[in-house]
Amino acid sequence: MEKKQLLFLEEEGYVIARVDEILAAFPQFEVTRLDDAEKARALLAEKPFDVVIADIYLRGASGLEFSFKARETNKDACVILITGLDNVDMAAKAVKEGAFDFVLKPPGLERLANMLKMYTLVRGLAPQGGAEQP
Repeated sequence: MEKKQLLFLEEEGYVIARVDEILAAFPQFEVTRLDDAEKARALLAEKPFDVVIADIYLRGASGLEFSFKARETNKDACVILITGLDNVDMAAKAVKEGAFDFVLKPPGLERLANMLKMYTLVRGLAPQGGAEQP
């Protein structure tokens, strides 16, 4: 099966480390990681991503912008924003405007695994367990 494209935009080391651990459990994704807003803009303009995980604030840009850009090249892109407690209102607004959901850092990062599981199940990407039914 062809891997789904996942873009991870974050600049905080501990968040990157934790999300990388979570993503390791999802081999169906080819992960591109960036911490630079300009490079992210350029990449999103030229390549469609299936999933975008972005910090709501990346130096020089907003996760809201990346949410819109991701859906310009792939209207079905699943955008998950990572936010601090002080930006929950903005993250909730992003969800109203089309982002899939948001997680709080650091405690909420665990929810990211569940969101990715749900995405893979809905898209039929989850590994099939057990015997095949005739």
